Order: sequence, then structure tokens, then C-alpha cells
Amino acid sequence: MRAFRIVIAGHGALPAALLATAELICGPIADIAAAGLQPTDSPDRYADTLRTAIGRDHRRVLVLCDLLGGTPFNVASAIARRSPRIVCLAGMNLAMAIEAALADGDLDDALVERLLEVGRGGIVETERHRARRAS
Repeated sequence: MRAFRIVIAGHGALPAALLATAELICGPIADIAAAGLQPTDSPDRYADTLRTAIGRDHRRVLVLCDLLGGTPFNVASAIARRSPRIVCLAGMNLAMAIEAALADGDLDDALVERLLEVGRGGIVETERHRARRAS
């Protein structure tokens, strides 16, 4: 059983859509939240949204952010710098979210590395497209 909470953070409806898609594939996922930055949100207001999704207990939390350098990542990183129980990753994709949701055990360095590998490994170019570009 997964021993940590997951927060999917990003712009607009993307976090909720990514969560819904992960649940379409995996079924209901426990202890996960989506926190979308809305156009009317200030960084401070989004920080409140993110803190609520993270929770105030002492459990570890994985925050998967959509875009390195975007407001959701910047806010999540600032929160994570103040709390060693929070791990923040940017550039998340569906494969990473599913791998995290299905993880067993703790949020440790090995899992973080596996999530990064899964995320990178899911980004490929097909042979057909590569051949077209080369010609």
C-alpha cells in the first residue's frame, strides 16, 4: 500500500483531467488530489489551494507539477523547501502519475528515480517520424 499522498499540480483543468484519466486506467485512486491554477488565482491564493491539497498531517507528499518554471511548480517548490516531507517533481506525465498511484511503500529516493525514469521513458519518437526527419 502506498504510504504517501499525491497532489497533481498544474495549469487550469489539466490536473483534474490527468487525475480523471489515471482513474480511467487504474480505477479509483485513494489519497490523491488535483490542484489546478485558475486564471483568477494569484500565487498566494494558489499556495493556499496547494497547502490544502497537501494537508497538514505529517505524511510524505509527492507533488507532480506540469511545467518546470510555471507558477504551480514555483509555488510547490517554495512550499517544499520549507517542508522536508514534500517532494516536488516537474514535467509530469500520465505514466508518472500512474506509476506513483500504483507505488507500494514509501516515497523514497528509489521511487523518485523510478518516477523520473518512467516519465522520460514515455517520451519517444517513432521510427517512421525519425526517418521522415532524416530525409
